Amino acid sequence: MTLDAASFDRPRSHRLADLTWPEVRRRRAEAPVAIVPLGACEQHGTGLALRTDTTRAEVVADLIAERLSPRVLISPVIPVGVSEHHMGFPGTLTLTAETLGHVIDDLLTSLYRHGWRRIFILTGHGGNNSAVDISVRRLRARHTDLHLAWSGITNVASDVVARLATSPVRGHSCEIETSQALFADPTLVRPDQLIRGAATVHDLDPAGRLSQTHKGIHFPQDYHVLSPTGALGDGREASVEDGEAVITTVVDRVVAFLEDFMALPDRAHLPTPTLADSDPLTLEA
Repeated sequence: MTLDAASFDRPRSHRLADLTWPEVRRRRAEAPVAIVPLGACEQHGTGLALRTDTTRAEVVADLIAERLSPRVLISPVIPVGVSEHHMGFPGTLTLTAETLGHVIDDLLTSLYRHGWRRIFILTGHGGNNSAVDISVRRLRARHTDLHLAWSGITNVASDVVARLATSPVRGHSCEIETSQALFADPTLVRPDQLIRGAATVHDLDPAGRLSQTHKGIHFPQDYHVLSPTGALGDGREASVEDGEAVITTVVDRVVAFLEDFMALPDRAHLPTPTLADSDPLTLEA
């Protein structure tokens, strides 16, 4: 068998864990961005697998890396997240926000020590957001030469979601998330087990209605209280086409961001300022 020159330049994998350490050392020079996917192991209603958020994050990261190859490597996914609000359903596993934040800190610090100065966190689970945000702020202060950004998945395509959604109340195992699952990995979905969840405010108890009807005010509720099935929305309305529309939009937008992210000037490594370094006179006012 004869291989052309291009075959030797094509990355064997864009997943860091698939490579040997000499391959990682070579790839480091041509892959300035590391993507860190985050997931969850939690209930997704009666028709979606517990790994839904993890698989969505991995698939979206893979699609981004394929578009940007060879300039991106993907770290192993963190497969358990902050899911305390789903613990009323068997099989859900959870970390505290503090534990997840420390895991993110340690994983990203490992990448930093190996030379990465541009890291993008992609979380497939909204419950991880607070831990991610705090960790990002902490790491940026600790490593002043690190470019660090993050996003979820569905919210990146919120305009597309608004056009496709059919349920006034939605957001978990709904028509939008189930559509993404059908496109990303059909084995996540048991179509014969999909049922309508709490899909309107009238399906919610008084506390649930209050949590859903005052935008900008946070009033968290456990999912076994919000919905006896664990779903918000109607997964029966899902389609592969809608999932493709959402995920393709997310990939397009994250790729566009990462192109500009890679083009940024490097951040200068600066000593972390402390209160003692400040002029006391500038603190008055």
